[in-house]
Formats: sequence, C-alpha cells, structure tokens
Amino acid sequence: MQLNEFLGGLSGKTLEEANRIAEAACGIVDFFEEESYCVNTDANQASKIEYGDWQTNLELARNVCLLVKSKCIVSSVIVEPTCGTGTFILASIAIFGDSVTEIYGIEIFKPYLNKLKFRLLDYALKNPGVIRCKIHLIHQNIFEFDFGSLRICKDKNLLIIGNPPWVTNSKLGEINSKNTPRKSNYKNVKGLDAITGKANFDIAEYITCKLLDYFHDRKAYLAFLMKNSVAKSIVYGQVSGRYCMESITQYDFDTKKEFDVSVAACLFVAKLGCGQAKQCTVKDLYSHEDKLKYGWVGDCFVSNVQFYSQNSHVDGRCQLIWRSGMKHDCSKVMELEKRGGKYFNALSEEVDIEPDLLYPFLKSSDIKEEKVTTFRKYVIVTQRSTSDDTSIIKEKYPRTYKYLEKHAEWFDKRGSVIYKNRPKFCIFGIGSYSFKKYKIAIAGLYKSTTFSLVGPLENKCTMLDDTCYLLGFDNEEVALCFLKILNSPLVQRLMLSLVFFDAKRSINKDLLMRIDIEKAASCLCKENYLTREEYLVVGAYFKSLKRSNAQQLKFDFCI
Repeated sequence: MQLNEFLGGLSGKTLEEANRIAEAACGIVDFFEEESYCVNTDANQASKIEYGDWQTNLELARNVCLLVKSKCIVSSVIVEPTCGTGTFILASIAIFGDSVTEIYGIEIFKPYLNKLKFRLLDYALKNPGVIRCKIHLIHQNIFEFDFGSLRICKDKNLLIIGNPPWVTNSKLGEINSKNTPRKSNYKNVKGLDAITGKANFDIAEYITCKLLDYFHDRKAYLAFLMKNSVAKSIVYGQVSGRYCMESITQYDFDTKKEFDVSVAACLFVAKLGCGQAKQCTVKDLYSHEDKLKYGWVGDCFVSNVQFYSQNSHVDGRCQLIWRSGMKHDCSKVMELEKRGGKYFNALSEEVDIEPDLLYPFLKSSDIKEEKVTTFRKYVIVTQRSTSDDTSIIKEKYPRTYKYLEKHAEWFDKRGSVIYKNRPKFCIFGIGSYSFKKYKIAIAGLYKSTTFSLVGPLENKCTMLDDTCYLLGFDNEEVALCFLKILNSPLVQRLMLSLVFFDAKRSINKDLLMRIDIEKAASCLCKENYLTREEYLVVGAYFKSLKRSNAQQLKFDFCI
C-alpha cells in the first residue's frame, strides 16, 4: 500500500481511531496529534549546526548495528536520545528484528520527528509485518529530559544508540541557539582555565554523560558516533571509576567518506552495568583490526598504553615552566608584513610606526625545522607584562599610539573576557620569558613532537603566537643542551606515548609539564647521549635558578 492511499483511508476517522490504525501498521504510539492525516515532512528550516550537525547515512547506521549485533549484544529496548530523522531507528528495526520490543526516540526539532514518523510508516507499508515493536517518539529537549519517565524495567536489556550533535556549547552560544544545556560550569573548571577555554565542552559529551549518569549501573550497551576528543574525554573522566563500564572500544572511521567533513571521529561502544574500565581499545570500524589502547596507567593518562610502559620513567613533573606564546586576538591590526621596506597590515594599509615595539613573529606553521632562521610577520608588542599601562605608548611612541587609536574598534571587538578591565590595547601571554634571547619552541597545532631553537631575528628577540609553547633562555649554549635533551629518542618516545594526534591541539602545556628533564638528562648521560660537559651545563643552569629563587627546584646532578 502506498503512503497517500493509507492516509486517505483515515479520512473521517477520529484521532483515537487513526492513531490505533497507524500503530497497528508501523508501531508508532500516538502517531497523530490532531485530525489532519496528511504527510508533513518539512524539515527545510533546520539549522545544520543547531539541530545535530549531520544526519547519519543509512549504510553507516546499518554497519553500526551489525557491529553491535556481532558482539552478541541482544537488547529488547532501544533508546536513541537525539534521533533526528531516525536513521538509527530504521537500521535497528532492520538488523535486530523481533528481539526488540520497544524503541524510544527523543528529538527537540519537530520537523525531524514528523519526517521520521512518515519514514517509518512508509517503510512499514512497503514491508508489512516487519515492525513488531512499539515505537515512542518524544518531542522534548534532551538536556531537560527525565529518563526515569521512560519507565524501562531494570531487567530489560537496553541499547543506547545514536549520533549526538558534534558541536560545542560555545559554538551554540555564538549562533544564539536555544538548543543548549542550562548555563553551568559543567566540567567544574576554575579560574584562568575557565576563562581561556577549558570550560568549553562538546554537546555530545554532555549528552553521553547525562545518559551514563542514569543508565551506567543498568544492563545496557552504549553505541554512539562521536568525535574522538569526546571519547577521550569520557575515558579521561574514568580516573575515579565514575561509571560502571567495561569493554570500552573506539572504532575509528572515515568522516570524509561518511559525512564529508574533516574531523577525527569514531563509534564509541561500552558495556554498562559492570566493571570500571579506565582504558579504551582503538580499532578500525571497517576492518575491526586493533590499532592501539589508550587511557589510564596508574595515575597517568596516555595515548598509547604499550608504548608508554617502555618510557614511563621520564614521565613526571617538568622542572621548568612551559609558557604559551602571545595572544592578541587582533591580527588585522597587530600583525604586519614588510614589503619593499614598508610595513602593511592585513587591511592592506601601509603602516608608519616606530620600530621599537615591532618584533619578529612566529606561528605554529612557521616552526618546522630544528633551528628556525626565517619569519614572515612582525607583531606589535604593547606590553612587557600583562599589567603594564599601555597609555605610556602615547608619549614614547606617538605614531604607534596614533595607529592603535585609529583602529581601536578592532580591539573593542575582542570578545574574550581576559581583556575586560585591563589596559587599553592590552595583550595576553606576555612576560619576562617572552623577551628571552633564545627560546625552545614547539607548535601546538601540528602533528610533530620535534622541538625547535628560536634565536634573535633581525637583532630582536622573536615572539611566538599563542598556538606555540616555549622555554626561554639567555644563553645559546644552555638552550642547545636543553634542546638536545628534548629531541632525544628517549623524550620523543615519551611524547609519542602521550600525544593524541587527532586532537585539535595535539601539544599542550599539561603534556609538556609531564617531561621530567632531570630524569631524562640523567638517563641520557648514562647512555652517553649527553656529554659530561653538556650534563654539567644543564645542572649549573638549574642550580643558578634555585639560587635566584626563581624556581623551587629539586635537581641533584651526580656524575
């Protein structure tokens, strides 16, 4: 029977009668909300970002269901918390068949639910008798949904499946979306970390944790498509055994092929109700071949468990403080290029200012070689510390101040709260370390663990942007000794066991602060990788820092 023919047959029926007939045909409880029995599948006004990013294609959904079935997972109840247009519900019906007695689909965007209803009805009419379960489609905001209202018996085997939105709470805030969790510091991040972005989180992570909070002690399986960063965050949160989970597996897949996007993503599968697993096995979704295992080893979170075990002796606490580079959030005005002896900004304006506040400037993309000798841009440095009064520029460098004043609107547009209640034209990530003559630098955004030496360029110390991390030195010999330690096979192997290359920022300060330079230097000296002279140079540097009370160090060199 055709869809329109079926709907035409409902003409003159009461709402109760129409819903009873529809449920008998396709399993959907309370199909119609009013006595208007016509096709309503208009989802054209959906916001791709706000209401779920990308709908899953049927082939991928079927492959996910087949994989779940191959693991001998038999569930009588299926819950899809952000069901969208229902591809996973359709795939579940086709793959799991009669073993399923009830399906619950929850969705905030009404046009998606309408489209799903008629997809299921059309499928049922073309395949009579295939749908034998009850299907409950619920129009509600998942962030405020009470899963207890589903009244699923605890003795029922449950499968939670789906593809929650691949978007962050801050991104939804940018587009003024109403489809967000209640405002809260979800990760309990405090102070500067909350201001500079660590409080940001993926909506998929929020939804997954909400589900785990309620269902983790039930007989259930979780099978979600999500970004790898979300999977990693969930495993990271298992440090205290928060959830009853075991057999945690991440199946990586090709997002370009499946969704035409470039982001690292996976199918995250976990058995709930028992165990407190703290490690995740990574496999390929298509071949099911093992790739590696990541997670907690003792109190250390690592990207490769096997590799880490061979290099864990130099994982500790770095004796020096790694700093991020300069942050200004005003590149069109603050960053200049030199052409034909003249400076130009990104607005294509010729810039005539005093050269004193202009410094060579490097971004992550500029740090590729072990020794950096070239640069593309200059940056205006308005402060030597974050508390400096920038009004003094007016007297000492009038042309520079006039230029900054002319473009004040660009500074006013900076949205980050780190600039509020601070001096005009202020910058961030600036301090005495920024003006060190020599720097050991590493790019945060690239898939390389190699450290680089950055020396003075055009007779001025070189600035790095906030995607880079650095250690500053006054002496080149000292810097070269530390560079040799950091680029040694020992430290590089440790880095490779800690770095998650599929992360947006592969290298970060937390990771760098785990390199125990003292232990590394000692091991490298015993292996004759460091000479006695180099070892003593490093030791003398640490002792000089300790004497100057610049650092609280515990560093004992023994030859």
